[in-house]
Amino acid sequence: MSAAPFDPGFVRLRLGSKPGHGPSVAIELARPTAVTALRGKPADQAVRLLPLLYSICGAAQGAAARLALDAARGQPHAPATDPAVLLEARREHLWRLLLDWPRALGQPGQETLLAEARRRLGQEGGDTWVAVALNEPLEHLEQALSRLPEPAPVPDIPLLPPLAAAETLALWPRLEADFAAAPTWNGRPALTGPLARHAGARLLQPIAASIRARMSELSHPSGLGRTSSAAIAPGIGRATVETARGLLMHEIALEGDRIGHYVIIAPTEWNFHARGPLVSWLEGTPSPSARRELAPRLVLALDPCVRWQIEDGEGA
Repeated sequence: MSAAPFDPGFVRLRLGSKPGHGPSVAIELARPTAVTALRGKPADQAVRLLPLLYSICGAAQGAAARLALDAARGQPHAPATDPAVLLEARREHLWRLLLDWPRALGQPGQETLLAEARRRLGQEGGDTWVAVALNEPLEHLEQALSRLPEPAPVPDIPLLPPLAAAETLALWPRLEADFAAAPTWNGRPALTGPLARHAGARLLQPIAASIRARMSELSHPSGLGRTSSAAIAPGIGRATVETARGLLMHEIALEGDRIGHYVIIAPTEWNFHARGPLVSWLEGTPSPSARRELAPRLVLALDPCVRWQIEDGEGA
């Protein structure tokens, strides 16, 4: 089965200033959701179709869809590591570390090494090969980052822990579209993903910390690729998947054996919240030139699953 291409959305970061109020930062997150096209479709067909619509994290999206449907049918799944989701996530980390970050820092991308590392990862002896092969290029990456500024510390940033589906039910009994567009944890925007899994309570250097977290997860995944699902009520199920970028949640409500309601909350909704830490980090950087320099590195550290752009303008 093939699926027609669709626009997965974008992140637009607008940097500006307001007279008498200092720096301002606005985030526009457009996530045209594929799930609206799935409503009314036979559930099994919808679940097979959904991962075909995503060019990024297709294995994670597919796993979440299948597990949420199982839970809606009364067959929840206990937390377990999905090998395909884990491999996909580790390969995503390789892409960022060997291609995107070097290019962002003015270094050549490691295309040949990336291709070979992605091929070997998960094979017998492959993880050891990858660790040895990446040692030197990752040292160069860390050295380059050490010479660049970080944003001023932001106190008390909520870091979303890995959550099993059953644990999320007490936090969010049902997922609705408004919440999905701007999710919160204990009433506040929170970070998810490598930074949340590894940075600890003090997040003083988020850019460097994001690099170190991805390096760590290549050899010690620490919950990466973890999946689970839970039944909310008869005909309603929720799944969680810990992806390269963070917590992914799917919720399916059936009408008969067709999709009646489908909500997806991806890590990008958490990490690019309009009131989240990214805004605080940038608004805490008073110099327009320093803010413009930091912005693309912070966006890359948080790693949206959609295209992104940065605009300059007054009164953002």
